Formats: sequence, C-alpha cells, structure tokens
Amino acid sequence: MSPLAALVLIAPAQSAPLLAAGLGRRPRALDAAAGFRSTEDSAFPYSGDLLAAVRDRLARPEALSGNEPWQLTNLLAGWGAEAAPALPELRGALPHFPGQAARAIASVAADCAPADRARAVTSLRAVAAELRVLPAAKALHDLDGDITPLLHCLEQDLRRGTSQLREAARMAGALGPRAAALAPALREALTGTDGDTTPALDTDTALAEALWRVTEDTDGVVAVLDSVFSRAEQNPWSRWSVVRAARTTALLGSAGRPLAARLEAALNDPAQAPAAVLALTAVSEPASLDRTALAEAALRSAEQDADPEGACDALKALGTDALSDDHERRLAALADGDARVVRSGVEDRIIYQDEALRNRARVLLTAP
Repeated sequence: MSPLAALVLIAPAQSAPLLAAGLGRRPRALDAAAGFRSTEDSAFPYSGDLLAAVRDRLARPEALSGNEPWQLTNLLAGWGAEAAPALPELRGALPHFPGQAARAIASVAADCAPADRARAVTSLRAVAAELRVLPAAKALHDLDGDITPLLHCLEQDLRRGTSQLREAARMAGALGPRAAALAPALREALTGTDGDTTPALDTDTALAEALWRVTEDTDGVVAVLDSVFSRAEQNPWSRWSVVRAARTTALLGSAGRPLAARLEAALNDPAQAPAAVLALTAVSEPASLDRTALAEAALRSAEQDADPEGACDALKALGTDALSDDHERRLAALADGDARVVRSGVEDRIIYQDEALRNRARVLLTAP
C-alpha cells in the first residue's frame, strides 16, 4: 500500500465482533480493562514517506477535492513540529482553504525554529488582513499574540450571524476582558425571545457564557439564561440545551442564584440532573441544599445511562457525606455489578466507557 493510499486509515480499525461479544455483561477478565482504548485515542503515525506524499498533494491545492484538504492538514497538525518541512506547502495552500491550512500552520509552527515561525506569522497576517478569515486570525493570535485581527474577525462573524456564531462566541469568551470591545456585538447576536429551536437556545447560551467571561454582566447574563430555560420548556427536543445552560449557570457562582428554581426543575430529567446538581452546588448557599436528594438525582442518572460521566462529577462535588446507605449500595453495584451501565454509544467505545465508569464509582466509594 502506498503512503498516500494509507491516508484512508486515519484511525486503526478495532475488532468490533470481539468487543460486541462483551457489551451486555462485564466479564471478570476485563476487570483491569486499562488496555481498551477508543479509536479517538489513536493517531496515524508519522513517517517520512507519508510526509513526502502529503507535501506532494498540497503542492497542487487546486487539484484537491472532497475531504482531502481536511484530511491532509489534520494529519500534519497531529504531527506538530515533525511536519515542519511541509510549512511551505501549507502557506501556499492558505488562499485555497484558509481555515484548514491556518489551523495546521499554528499547530506545526508552534514549536518550530524562529525563522519558520516568522514566515508562518507573515503568511497568516496577510490572509487575516485580506480575507478576514477567523481561523487565520486565531492562528496568528496563537503564534504571535496579535489580538487585533482576531477581534476584527470575531466582530464580523458576530454581527453577520454566520454559521460560525457559536464558535465566535466561544473564542470571544476565551479572550476574557481583552474582548471587551466585542460586548455590543455579543448582545446584538442574541436571538431574543422568539427562538426556541435547539440551535437558537444553544447559541444564546454560548453568547451568555461569552458575555460573562468578557464583562461579568450579572443581570444581563442571568436574564439570557433564564430566557433559555423558559424557551426550552416549549421544545421537546431541548433537554441537552438545558444541560448546556445549566453548565453555563454553574460558572456564575452565587451570581446565578436567581436561576436556582430553573435548575431544581431540571432535576426530574435524568439527562439534565447531573448538570443541574453541579450548578446548584455552585450557585446556592450550602446550608440550603438537600444534598442527599441531589445525590439521588445524580445516582439515578448514572443507573439509567442518561449521563453517567456527569453523574460521577456531581456525586464527587456533593461528597460522600451526601450518600445514604442505600446510595452506597447502589454505587457499589455500579462499581462491581455484573450488568453493564453504559449500554449505548459507538460500539467499540462502550466497553471502555463502562470500565471507566466502574473505576470512577470505586474511587467515589473509597473517598474520605
């Protein structure tokens, strides 16, 4: 097989039939299942021949089609500085697919020699100024610390309401107070009270989080999140939008206390309960919490395979003193019972996730 043909094997295939045989029960032979890895943990290994093949393809960017730009640039980004010889080809590809090429340049050039970094910065600066492409401006900021092009691109995407609105909000929030100039654009991008679709709810939650990180405008952010919770009640498909809103509420600390009633309402949904528990522990007066009732809601979520990972986070936050004798018995069943708890998901990851849950349950049981 040629190096280029091997690109289709971005992640090594797993033995699905072997794994599937153990999905329903927990074989004792897998008690120490540290060897199970998900396909996402695997990266295609670096080789000089494969790098040469990738460089040859990138040298003719106009001939690329389909997912090739993403596949090739993602491969180089994963190799980091080892892919430094391909920087000239990546710079040449910038005008053709600036988003993918810019991300790869930032990853590859980050640990390269100063001369390579300088050339990468020059190319990114030109594309960010001419095309106003957000990934190029982000890559420039990552490599050089120049925030001005990034702010311009973020404001452009926020005001245009592009499909990248949530990503723009996330980037703005990551800048914190340095993005204060974007506060008006963040507020204008809010969908208001008319949007009750899942994308509208999630977008407003992302904008609220960005506003909090940038301005700490308590009243404005609480009002947006309250609107999200309210509108979610009208959408039967919004349960995960409530989860995301609850996670954002937790960031507010005591400033999110006016949303406590919204969070308490979410405790009845096993998928929403863990995020609601974590948020309540973050925003409420500790003495006001019924920690045993909150532990019940989180444990029920794990047992029903609604959000086992979040449930473990919630139980950890509550502490073992919140567990009743019955809770400890049920938690022990999660740790050492025969029946698998994680029963849905990608086939070759279910066992890995279930064993990880078992280990987390054991840690919770032995916590002081």
